[in-house]
Amino acid sequence: MGLKFSDIDPSCVGGKVLGGLTAIPTAGLVQILLLMGLIELAWLPASDYSGDYGVGWFGEDIEDPEIKARKLNAELNNGRAAMLAVFGNMVGEASTGQTLAESWGDGAILGISLS
Repeated sequence: MGLKFSDIDPSCVGGKVLGGLTAIPTAGLVQILLLMGLIELAWLPASDYSGDYGVGWFGEDIEDPEIKARKLNAELNNGRAAMLAVFGNMVGEASTGQTLAESWGDGAILGISLS
C-alpha cells in the first residue's frame, strides 16, 4: 500500500486528538482489533481477579490471599492513574494544539525554553 509511519500526522488533525487514526487503512485496523480480541479471549483469559493471569511474581504465584489482593489492587490503581495521565495529555494537546514534547520544548510546562 505504500503507507509509512511518516505519512500519519501524530498531532491534532482537524481538531481531533486521534486524527491520525483515519489515515490507517481499514484492513489494518481490523487486523489490530482481531489480534487484541485473540489475546484477550484465548491467550490470556480472565480469572476471578482482574489482572491475575496465573504467572505470579517473576513466575511464582502469590499464595497468601491478603498479599495477592493488595498487589492486585495496587496494579489496578496504577493502571487507573496511567489512564488519567494519558487523558490529561490528550486534553492538553487538544486545548493547546501542541504535543506534550512540544509543550516541554517551548517552555509552556517548565517556564524555561529548552530549545
